[in-house]
Amino acid sequence: MSKRKRKLKIQTNNKQYSLSDSCFYKLQSKYKLAKLLKSNPVELKQLTNDSNYNCYTDSSGGKARDIEQPYAPLDKVQTRIASLICRVEQPDYIHSGIKNRSHVTNAKVHVGNHPVLTSDIQSFYPNTSRKMVFNFFNRVLLCSPDVSNLLADLCIVKGHIPTGSRISMPLAFWANKPMFDSLYAISRKRNINFTVFVDDVAFSGNAIDPQFIHTVKSIIESHGHLAHPRKTKFYPAGKTKVITGVAVDDNKTLVTNKHHKNIYQDLVQYVAMDMVGLSLPELNSRLIGKVSAQSLIDKRFKDKARTLKDSMKKQTKQLL
Repeated sequence: MSKRKRKLKIQTNNKQYSLSDSCFYKLQSKYKLAKLLKSNPVELKQLTNDSNYNCYTDSSGGKARDIEQPYAPLDKVQTRIASLICRVEQPDYIHSGIKNRSHVTNAKVHVGNHPVLTSDIQSFYPNTSRKMVFNFFNRVLLCSPDVSNLLADLCIVKGHIPTGSRISMPLAFWANKPMFDSLYAISRKRNINFTVFVDDVAFSGNAIDPQFIHTVKSIIESHGHLAHPRKTKFYPAGKTKVITGVAVDDNKTLVTNKHHKNIYQDLVQYVAMDMVGLSLPELNSRLIGKVSAQSLIDKRFKDKARTLKDSMKKQTKQLL
């Protein structure tokens, strides 16, 4: 019986260093790049074709999303690139893809009795172009043009960052860092808190006014993106805000009503199934996942998750 292949993961080995200490910094040889990526120039060239992706539409979340998922050989190379990029120090304003940071720590930065502005950058990955990726490797990491071209081609599909790769989130940040740095600069000038979580930006402070909101939108547009019209929200001081799925009410964070409702609906279904002696593993797993996720916001959910797990264990024993 063959052993099950281990799923690839981004490996930072707890390393963190400056851009100038990155192994990509001033890289001038495609042969050295191939060695760095544990590959060879011929294979890397073959992996630059769009045929190396499984492209499909996912409608499981209710909204159709185009997914571009690399096949195993390219996945291995992209995961290696992502692992090396993730070892580079990132600004304090970023909360995604960093150990001990999350959507919850992102929301906690904005706790307080002050106005909040949140926005979602529309189609963030599809609008992060090959040119942006090339510029990161060529102008920031100072790789030679041929190395930058090869790296860009290895990291993009259909002219943009893929939506279903491990390279997507870290590379999208670095390719768009000039935009995020500009947003941080205008925020700091006005003593406004600023954070980024993937494609969500949030601002909090008493100096948020119509002019500031207009400037934020203009900066985002000047970098080839668009602040999502329906997902750009201004919250006055004193009003409960929702930031990266977390409710922020003055000086505390809370589980949102939406998440309470979702958990309640699954719990009702779980209890109904349990009463007739049936079990749905998919439902059980989903319910535990939802409750455990909210424990990051409200510690009381840890006890609820523990109680549910014990109940599910008993349920399983009774069905055996």
